[in-house]
Amino acid sequence: MTSTVDERDVAAVAVRALLEPEHAGRTYLLTGPQPLTQAAKVDAIGRATGRELSFAEITPEQVRQGMLAAGLPAEIPDRLLGSLAGCARAPGPFSTTVAEVLGRPGRTFAEWATDHAERFR
Repeated sequence: MTSTVDERDVAAVAVRALLEPEHAGRTYLLTGPQPLTQAAKVDAIGRATGRELSFAEITPEQVRQGMLAAGLPAEIPDRLLGSLAGCARAPGPFSTTVAEVLGRPGRTFAEWATDHAERFR
């Protein structure tokens, strides 16, 4: 599970961090407002596009072989798969920083999917 952050929220926080002195020298962990499984994200994209989508998980070795076939150096799939394996066992990092900095909740993945639905059609 991961808490995908909307790129517009990242940009809005960056603007505040650059323009408002109280953010000077601070480091922020930015995430979306809720952790979701990959299947839940696919479902949200399906609802946003009006299409019935399904999610099929493949083995890490299949992912690795696909990445290698795409030309990635061997260390890249290994690093990515190691990172993603942790998120499969427990939710990835989560923070409320977007809401705290912007004074409004971060955009949900469902909102992001709706706003980007044309890109999936």
